Amino acid sequence: MLVAVVLTGGCAGKKRLVPSDKLWSEGNSAFHDEAWEVAIERYKALLDQHPFDTNSEEAELKIGEAHYFAGHYAEAIASFGDFERMHPTSPNLPLVEYHLGLSYLAQTSTSDRDPQEHSNALAYFRNILDRFPSSPWAEKARLRIRECREALAGHDAGITSYYLRHGNLRAAEARLRGLLTDYPETDATAQTLYGFAQTYASRKEDEGATLALATLARHHPDGPLGREALERLGGTKTALDGADPLPLLVERIDRMRAQPDRQKIKPTVSAYPDTASPTGPSSGY
Repeated sequence: MLVAVVLTGGCAGKKRLVPSDKLWSEGNSAFHDEAWEVAIERYKALLDQHPFDTNSEEAELKIGEAHYFAGHYAEAIASFGDFERMHPTSPNLPLVEYHLGLSYLAQTSTSDRDPQEHSNALAYFRNILDRFPSSPWAEKARLRIRECREALAGHDAGITSYYLRHGNLRAAEARLRGLLTDYPETDATAQTLYGFAQTYASRKEDEGATLALATLARHHPDGPLGREALERLGGTKTALDGADPLPLLVERIDRMRAQPDRQKIKPTVSAYPDTASPTGPSSGY
C-alpha cells in the first residue's frame, strides 16, 4: 500500500505533456485567427514541453512575429534577437532582420523626437542588403532605407530651420553641411537648400544663393523645388552640366565659417546692473 501511495504521488506531481502536434496545430490556428496571445502561449508550451520537436525553430520565429503583430515591439525585438543567436545560419534570417527593423520603426515618433529608433531600424535594413542582397526581402529593405533616411534628414532639417529662425547662421550651415554629406537625395535636404537660397539672397550673398539653387536643381531635377531652382537660375541647364555644385557649396560653408556675422551673439548681461532708477533717487555719483 505504501509503495502504491508513493507511485501515485509521484505521477500526480508530474506535469502531463500535451502532444506536440496538438500544441503546434492550436498555435497555428490561433496565429491564423490573429489571436496573438493564445498563439504565443501555445508555441511557448511546445518549446517547453518538446524542445527538440521538428517545429521548434519555426515556433520560435512565430513567437517573434506574433509579438510584432500584437504591437509588443520590445518583446518582438527580444524574441527575434534570441532567434538570431540560436540559429545563426537559418534561411529565415532575412525575415528576422526585416522584422527587427520594422519593430524599431514602429516605435518612432515625429521628426522632432530622438531619431535613435530610425537609426536602429536603418542598421537592420542595411544589413539585409549587405548580407542577403538576393533575398526577396532585399527590395522591401531598400524602400525602408529610403524611409529611414528621409526621417533622419527631416530631424536634422528641423534643427537647421530652428537655427535659421533664430539668426544663428553658423550653426544652421553646419547642419546643412551634414545634410549635404549624408542625405543629399532626400526631400528634407531639398527643402533646406531652398530655404538657404532665400536666406543667402536676403543677405546679398549671391554666390551662396546661386550654389544652393544649383545644388538643388542638380540633385532634385524632377522635384518641384528643383524645377523652380532651375527657373530662378535663368532656365538654363548649367546647374545640371559640368562640375557638381554640391562640393562647392560645402567648400563655401567651410570657408565662411570664421565670419563673425554668421553667429547671432547674445547681448552681454552686465554683472553690475544700474543702481539708479529713472524715477528713484540718484546713486550719489
